[in-house]
Amino acid sequence: MRERFSDRARHAMALANREATNLSHNFLAPAHLMLGLIAEGECLGAEALRTLNVDLDKVREQVSAALGELGSNGEKSVGARAQTKEMKEAISVAIDEARKLGHHYVGTEHLVLGLLQVADGIPAKVLKQQGVNLGALRENTLGMLRSTEDASGDLSHSRHGDFEWVHQQELSKAFRSPTFWHTLILAVDAANRLGAGEIEPQHLLLALLRDESNGLATMLGEKGVTIDWIREKLAAG
Repeated sequence: MRERFSDRARHAMALANREATNLSHNFLAPAHLMLGLIAEGECLGAEALRTLNVDLDKVREQVSAALGELGSNGEKSVGARAQTKEMKEAISVAIDEARKLGHHYVGTEHLVLGLLQVADGIPAKVLKQQGVNLGALRENTLGMLRSTEDASGDLSHSRHGDFEWVHQQELSKAFRSPTFWHTLILAVDAANRLGAGEIEPQHLLLALLRDESNGLATMLGEKGVTIDWIREKLAAG
């Protein structure tokens, strides 16, 4: 199920790996993941803890201290690390939490729930010291999810971040599409012509209007939205 990790969950895992690198650890443990989730910052998992009045700075400090007591395994190295038994358990529980909730992805919120249930892990001990219990965290997480879910059950536009629930598999479809790359190239050209340093939404709109094959230019043209009109507006703005 790793291919169904949300974008933010994958980012948290990458940050966890970086924490292990900084500590010269050749293994990946729950404590590294806890630090990765805190470093990710804006994810739902971290926010769920904040709403329970958890001091994440204090958690980071205590988890880092406990990790430091483990020492190092020598020189820093790059690349994926072997997961400890506790780390595998945390991920397994996170996947189980996602399935129980009927979610087709594993997000940061599930990872936090997983970490809290690994009794021998450093994060569980630190969080419980701050008064976090599984029932409260799960209920709080569910409440936050309900508050952001629309009538269709679509979580993709949640206030917790557009990419929290985007699957890597879904993203890869876009990158395999010749149409996507053609539009992106046109957007880059539009940005360059306008002297912009970055591609912005208006450049994508110009790109779509330049590509007559998608029918969008004709449809918008009927409403008076043309390339020249957009350029005029941008110049005036």
